[in-house]
Amino acid sequence: LGDLKTRFVSMASHEFRTPLTSILSSASLIEKYEKTDDQAKRSQHINRIKSSVAHLTEILEEFLSVGKLESGTVEIHPSRQGFKEFLDDLLIDLRPLESATQRILLEFESDFIWETDFSILRKILINALSNALKFSQKDVFLKVKKEDAYVQVKVKDQGIGISLEDQKHLFERFFRGSNATVIPGTGLGLHLIDRYIKLLGGQLNLESEIDKGTELTILLIKKE
Repeated sequence: LGDLKTRFVSMASHEFRTPLTSILSSASLIEKYEKTDDQAKRSQHINRIKSSVAHLTEILEEFLSVGKLESGTVEIHPSRQGFKEFLDDLLIDLRPLESATQRILLEFESDFIWETDFSILRKILINALSNALKFSQKDVFLKVKKEDAYVQVKVKDQGIGISLEDQKHLFERFFRGSNATVIPGTGLGLHLIDRYIKLLGGQLNLESEIDKGTELTILLIKKE
């Protein structure tokens, strides 16, 4: 527990420093732009502040989610919903994370009704897709296929990949791949995905190769 707390403080301190510095510098610069002609510059720094606050919120949400999972206070609330509607809303929320060189490309045959906790499923896919965008400068593929007893969801990127040695530790809290240390992150994304999928009674598989990308396969099992 002591080691976990130390790692938590170290990770939080490191991850909070960059967005907080960005917010402070942008706020200071906004004060200097007093003329009407400076509106474009003001808007640029306001957007930087909004982006940094969103980043901080994301980090806090990951830390809070780990705490809830560890304490066993996360409850499942299943509901029935059309999968296409769920995916459309999800992709709209993720658009701001795409860069000029990448998009999330959806492969989806036809709509269907499914029963699960869509709030938790959203957390799973937000983590999986935001990770894929972060570690790749190319398009990310989201493939959804329904079978009689399950739904298969694949998230595939074309990024830096993960070594076989690192794959042994991927689902541990705060673990970062040896080739990912320069990319911002808490090391909690895959840990949270794994824990949430187990809560839903699903299955998770990961395949990856250095410099060729990573593919996550999620199976959502139909309840009897």
